Amino acid sequence: MKIKHLPLLIALSSAGLFVSCNDQGSLGLDLLPNTDGIGVFQSDTFTLQSYTIREDSLAVQQPSRILFGEVNDPEFGISSVAASYQVRLLTENIILGDNLQLDSLVLSLSYEGYYGDTLSPLLITVYELDESLSTDSTYYSNQFVATKPTPLASFTYNPRPNTVVEVNEPQITGQDSIFKYAGVLRIPLSAELGQRILDASGTADLQNNNNFLQFFKGVFIQAERANSSDVGASLHFVPVSLRNGLFLYYKADGVRERFDMLANNESARRNHFAFDYQGSTVGSRLNDTSASIEVTYVQAGGGVKTLLKMPYLRNLVRDYDVAINKAELHFDILPNSNDAPFIQPNRIFVIAADSTGGNATSLMPDLVEPYYGGFFEDGKYKFIITRYIQQLLLTDDPDYGMVLIPNNTVGSLNRTILGSSNNDLHKPRLVLTFTKLK
Repeated sequence: MKIKHLPLLIALSSAGLFVSCNDQGSLGLDLLPNTDGIGVFQSDTFTLQSYTIREDSLAVQQPSRILFGEVNDPEFGISSVAASYQVRLLTENIILGDNLQLDSLVLSLSYEGYYGDTLSPLLITVYELDESLSTDSTYYSNQFVATKPTPLASFTYNPRPNTVVEVNEPQITGQDSIFKYAGVLRIPLSAELGQRILDASGTADLQNNNNFLQFFKGVFIQAERANSSDVGASLHFVPVSLRNGLFLYYKADGVRERFDMLANNESARRNHFAFDYQGSTVGSRLNDTSASIEVTYVQAGGGVKTLLKMPYLRNLVRDYDVAINKAELHFDILPNSNDAPFIQPNRIFVIAADSTGGNATSLMPDLVEPYYGGFFEDGKYKFIITRYIQQLLLTDDPDYGMVLIPNNTVGSLNRTILGSSNNDLHKPRLVLTFTKLK
């Protein structure tokens, strides 16, 4: 199993934060033999080869959003994602009071959005983790986690990301008040766990977070389509919020109280991805380099990606040296392939490949520049990779091609379908503007 290195993911997530004085990505203009531009050439006839391959396993710890759900896509098959999530104590040495009586225990999560069809009901199941999570550990997209066998919750849910939820909250006055929370999913959990937490009041289990995270390691949340004929959806939640965590409602000496166990920036979390391409279009086209394949695929979560090769690029410097003034790479989305609910990523990255088709750990030099691009606009993705192409032409280092991957690779199930090098109307193009030096 090929593992994608975490530093590359960090670099991709921060791409565009650096500032360059050259925002067009043009190089070598000071090398022009004449200042009026004589000797500058442009070509877009380079031979490109593109096809679809599987993505490597991805590092998934501390993702930018929490996901769970299942999507059935006629092109991509069945894609699913689940989440492991840790909550923590807000203070130490917790004593909940005397004469404790359980009311309810609720897992609450704050929506960020969704992918897919929210008209499709989901069967949500929550389990208690049976192994510890750590923010210092590396976890991978195809690894699952041990859970206790009995669910904490299991119910059919109609996704409503924008619904206002009314909650009866206890107040310090001893009275309850109705609060309205927008964009919150609240899941009632088992009374057994609620009672177990109440029973831990005043014990070492609620003394500090080290003890508490052994007592309660966290939750594992998954969701599948309630109806196999539905498209389904993956639901997106922010990782940290005042509404994210476990909320225990109880009475102490007859007065209703609430005990919060929240997720904060120190809480470990991870997403888990699984893909079933059996019987799908993608499954029949993986690693197919034949001339009949006119599209390629890119999918988040460790699904699939496009491999692009430029086998004859170095012929450009066979007879003379060149300075690359600008290198633009264009990819067209297949028309109508991104209709709702299968929306394309708003940005993708093109990065160097290694000898196995994996994601090279060395950064493409253009990636952190503001001109780099990769945003979806006018039906295509466009990149400026001038420094990378110049670097290839100046060395004899092996060229294994490039791969296309989506942004937010471990925080989404978004996908896109691109015209391949065999597609006469929508093939990828490399447009080089260069100067012959001798």
